This record gives sequence, structure tokens and C-alpha cells, in this order.
Amino acid sequence: MPIRIASIDCRVVEHPLRPERLVRSALGLHDRSQFLIVRVTDADGREGWGEAATTPLWSGESAQTALWAVQALFAPRVIGAALDHPREALALMDGTTVANPFAKSALDTAVWDIWARTQNSRVAELFADRAVAESIPTRASVGCYDVAQTLQIAHAFWDAGVRTIKFKIGVSGFEDVARLKAVRDELGDTPVFTVDANGGYLTEDHAVRAIEELLPFNLALVEQPTPRDRISLLARVRRRVKGVPILIDEGVFTPDHLSEALDLDAFDLLSIYPGKNGGFTRSIDMAKTAQRAGKPCAIGSNLETDLGQAAMATLAASLSAFPVETLACDLPASLFYPRSSVDKPLAMVHGRVRTPTGHGFGVRPVY
Repeated sequence: MPIRIASIDCRVVEHPLRPERLVRSALGLHDRSQFLIVRVTDADGREGWGEAATTPLWSGESAQTALWAVQALFAPRVIGAALDHPREALALMDGTTVANPFAKSALDTAVWDIWARTQNSRVAELFADRAVAESIPTRASVGCYDVAQTLQIAHAFWDAGVRTIKFKIGVSGFEDVARLKAVRDELGDTPVFTVDANGGYLTEDHAVRAIEELLPFNLALVEQPTPRDRISLLARVRRRVKGVPILIDEGVFTPDHLSEALDLDAFDLLSIYPGKNGGFTRSIDMAKTAQRAGKPCAIGSNLETDLGQAAMATLAASLSAFPVETLACDLPASLFYPRSSVDKPLAMVHGRVRTPTGHGFGVRPVY
């Protein structure tokens, strides 16, 4: 049954992070999140919700530019259109502008939400290719800090049940070898260590040398060591580094990026999530493409709140492209924000985030 969107409303909201867990990386300091909430309403008064997790230094979008894109470009095309499937809304948005992935994702996700609600269904039931996982292990990021603070944050995550710890690396002035050694010495061999350079190593030799210095600490993966626009550089680094998988994140936003990265065999694992990919619809398609190529997927993050994470958890829980029991996902909102953004917070129990179960994505914002 087609849905017809009657109205689209937007709000800019701000979410400060817990002061003891600010994320310092090669892209700067993330101390608060200014995001856009999008609400779509149909003629019968049903509502769907989405979040644009905008951070200008990472995605090039701000909450204000996303607000303008939704109101000025997308709403005039989507309002009143008869939609048989959410991907039709995304096609209408793609016809108005290139890029703007987080703005597109907020509206695309909201359309998925309302589409499922009109069918009294969970979104997961409309696209899953396996039994939906009840919960998903999460990673949590330790920003670039001195050894003492790195140890304090990592220990807090460990005590909260998180078993995969992601270290931001590659920021001048912080000794990554000493940081990882301190945590490994303190917590032992059980924690899974991953590292994320956010594209901070500008040359092949620099990236290889930095990775090899950290290999003694038993890394499960290395995330985006080289700049996002240099996929061929990442491929060369991958060929030289032995014994640790490379996860590509910033290097793959779009299906074309993914095709190039696959052509170059530039990565082992793909970080994927609706905001970066320009929509929940596109994340499904790209995850299936990666799976056909033998590349497992994990959910990445732009520090979405529970509103955005409801869609992300649903995606990972529903597709076999995500081997969630062996490859943890970035779903750490409750560890970084002092309060939830939704009426039914995503519960984290022993480091595992519960997949929402209500109609649509199962949550509504409280702001």
C-alpha cells in the first residue's frame, strides 16, 4: 500500500558528551553533537523519525545545512508523492542534489520508520535475511589522550561490559604504543583491540610504520589509516601490512566508492551506516554488495544518539552481511551521552545493545 507524506518537520538539537569521554582524534575534538531531527507525517497522522548526525569536519554537513537541504530541496519533492517503497523517496532526493548524505539519510530513515508503522511492523521484518539478533556487541572509542586518561576511559568501558575497545590513534603529541601497552598490561589479553586513525597517516610509509609498531598488542583490525580520498594509497598499505585486517570507513561513502575500493582490493572489512551512505536504503544495498564480494560489514558511527542508533542496530541485527558475534559494531551512545534522546532508550547489557522491537524503528525522540 503506498504511503503519502503530508508534512516534513525538522529540529536542530544539541547533545553534549560526558565531559570525561570527549573524543579526540585526527579530526579534532568532538565534545558535543549538534544534530538534525526529521519528522515525517502522513495523511492519517502517523509519524516517522530520522536523525542527521552532522559533524562538519567529518561529513562536511552541519545541522543547519542539513536543515536547509531537507526544507528547500527534499521536502518539495517528497511531500505529496505516493511512495510504494522508501527507496523511491531516496531517488527523489538524489534528483535534487549530489552528496548531502546525512541530510538524505535522516529523511530516508524517517520514511522507512513510517512505512513500517503503516504496516504495524518492525522495519527489520521488511528486509531481514536472517533471524533478527536480539542484541549486538558494541565497540567504544577511546580518544587520543595521555596514558593515564586512556587507561581510565578504557577501564570504564571494560567495567561497563564492553569487550572491544577502539583506540583513536595518529594524533601528534600522544604516544600510541605507550597508550595501548598500558591498557593491555592492565586488562590483559581478553579485550579485543582495534585502532582508528581517521585518515591521519598521509604517506604509505608512515601508515605502515605506525601500524607495525602497534601489532604486538594483538590488533583485531586497523580502521582507515590513510586519507579518505586516497583509496589506492589504502590498497598499497593493505598489501604491505601483514597479519591484521584493514577496515575502510571514510574511504567509502557511496556505491561508486565501494566499487572502486573493491576493484583495488583495498580493504578487508567495510564500515557502513545510514548517515554516511546517504540513507538506510543505500546501506542495505551496499552491505549486500560487500557480502557478495566476501567483505564482512560492521556498523560505524558518527556518535549518533539512540534515535540514529535504532536504525543502525536494526540494520546490523537483520543482515547476514554483519557477523555481529565476531565483529562488534559502533553503538556506544549510552556510554557517551548522559541521557537518551528517545522515549525507549536502547538498553546496553554487558556491553551488548538490545535491538529495538517496536513498530518502525521502535523509538521516538523526547526533544
